[in-house]
Parts: sequence; structure tokens; C-alpha cells
Amino acid sequence: MTASIADIAGIIQGVGSLFAIVAAIWIYAKQYQDRKADDEAETVAFVQAVRDEIHALLGLYERQIGPALRSLEAGKGFHYFYPVSADALTVYNSASNLVGKIRDPKLRRLIVESYALAKGIISSYQMNNQLLADNERLALTYRQDDRAKVLATWEQRLAEYAVGLKEQDERLSESVKELLERAERWLASRSAAR
Repeated sequence: MTASIADIAGIIQGVGSLFAIVAAIWIYAKQYQDRKADDEAETVAFVQAVRDEIHALLGLYERQIGPALRSLEAGKGFHYFYPVSADALTVYNSASNLVGKIRDPKLRRLIVESYALAKGIISSYQMNNQLLADNERLALTYRQDDRAKVLATWEQRLAEYAVGLKEQDERLSESVKELLERAERWLASRSAAR
């Protein structure tokens, strides 16, 4: 039995279709692997950027204000203006959506927690700045007979507020320390996997 040209053409067409299907599967698998590698690289870059941002901000904080707050005597107000803004948290503010791509639940939690604490203490320093400004205005303008008592009450408020600042500073320091340790281990595991 001899094959006709139509039969041969059908076989060639079938083989060609099979090759096309295999090629399509291979292309899809390659694109999937490339996307996965790109996602992993983006996530690693994000964690590196978070680590670098935290290191930089922590360095500034430790040079500028942290030691002054920690050395503050009990019962004293924190009489330092600290111009600070949540805009300083540029990596997290611009790419927080990448936190969900980190496949380490503890690292994800530490990043979110540390940045939430950082934003909280920034707001608290801004409030302390406002309290200081109000206290200075009061000291300059208030001239009633009970001036000493009113100023002492304001000083007491500043002292009470300083207690909260110290507590926030302690929580943030603990969280950041744990975050940096976890991020270093996570990044090292990614380097070892390559």
C-alpha cells in the first residue's frame, strides 16, 4: 500500500501541528519562568532597598535625636524640635505593594510593623514639635497671675508626652533590629539559591 501525496501532506501537517504545540508550550513555560525570575529579582531588590533605607534612616536618627531622647531624665519634657516627615520613608511609601510578594510571613510582618512604628513615631515627634511651639508661645504671651502654674502644667504635659515618645522609640528599636536581622538572613538565602 502506497501513501498518496494527500496522506503524506496530512502526516507532515500533523507533525508540524505537533511541533507548533510543543513550541507554544515551551514558549509559555519560558515566559512563565522569566516572569517568576523577574518577580523574585524585584522582591529581592525591594527587600535590599528596605534594608538600605532603614539603615540610612536609623543612622541619621541615632546621630540626631535618638540618644537625646533616651538620655532624657524622668519627669522632663523633650525640648528638641525634630523636623521630620513620613516622606523620608520613600522606599516603603512608593513600593509597599511589593511586601505581599515576600514569601516569608515573618519578614512581611516585620516590614509592615517597623514602618507603621516609624510613621507613628514621626507623627509623635511632629506633635511634640507642636507642643513645644505652643509652650513657647504661651511662655512669651501669657502674663496672668497664674502664669507659673500654667507653665508648670504645660511642662508636665511635655514630660508625660516624652514618656510615650520613649516607649515608641523602644518598640521601634526592637522591631527594626529584628527586621534587619531577618532581612539579612532572607537576602543571604536568596544569594545562596542563585
